[in-house]
Amino acid sequence: MSITHACAIDAHSTAIASVAHDTADGYTITECKTMQTGIGEYAGTNGDRAASRLVSMLRKKKINTITLSIQTPRFFPLDTVFSRNISDRAFDTHCKAEASFLLSKPGEYLHDHIPYTLSSEQDHVRRHLLFYYPSDLYEAVHDRLRSCCSISSGAYYLKPMILSLAVTFQPFILLELENEYVTLSAGSNGELEYFSYWQLNHSSDAEYFALRELTANRESRRYPVHITGNLAVEKPLHERISRETGTDLHPFSIVELFSMQRSVRSPCNSPIELKALSAALMELSALP
Repeated sequence: MSITHACAIDAHSTAIASVAHDTADGYTITECKTMQTGIGEYAGTNGDRAASRLVSMLRKKKINTITLSIQTPRFFPLDTVFSRNISDRAFDTHCKAEASFLLSKPGEYLHDHIPYTLSSEQDHVRRHLLFYYPSDLYEAVHDRLRSCCSISSGAYYLKPMILSLAVTFQPFILLELENEYVTLSAGSNGELEYFSYWQLNHSSDAEYFALRELTANRESRRYPVHITGNLAVEKPLHERISRETGTDLHPFSIVELFSMQRSVRSPCNSPIELKALSAALMELSALP
């Protein structure tokens, strides 16, 4: 049996999730715990106090190695093109060069990426989606946790969330409604096909951009639409978007998507728990 542990942190909460996999029994959630500590608290003046609460939880659960998933208050997505045969070092250099054109202080940002599907096997280049996010918040959490446990990997939270749908090899749309932005991702056959991002001046604008994306995106008529995010828990908003677009919206649920068993009481479907479960699942799938 293989087991992975993940820690996800967003603006308001922290979640620890553990997922075990056995070829006979499939996936089992063995831990799913949330505390009301947001990412800003780890980087602020009381950062040590916030980290000590998380460290205490990890030690109590006897978790020694985690993968880290971070949601920062702001991030910058970018589509760019790379040679298919580019080396890892050259890839990283290219990403940093792109950051210098996009950001006023590029050295203060980290990046993650997801490749888009190839239009042809003969293509010499491939399009990638890049996520740039502030390094100070990630590093504040990383530095405070590494004294008590090993951090096997880290990523911006959207990467494992999108990939957890992609690895099913089923067509999908992931509609995410947050207070600061709306994102829509679409893919099939295990790969990302489309990504859109709308920054909001006010959280009430989320409905407008969700309607715009689902109406304009052809895949929304053919692909199942999974909805998530801290605004998506508002049922009236969920129902209005569904009614106005004529689209069935399915709450994004890792538990249902992978037919996971649970040895915990929590339904494991809150936005922060879904981020942690996605990160654990992606780390588990990367194990040899």
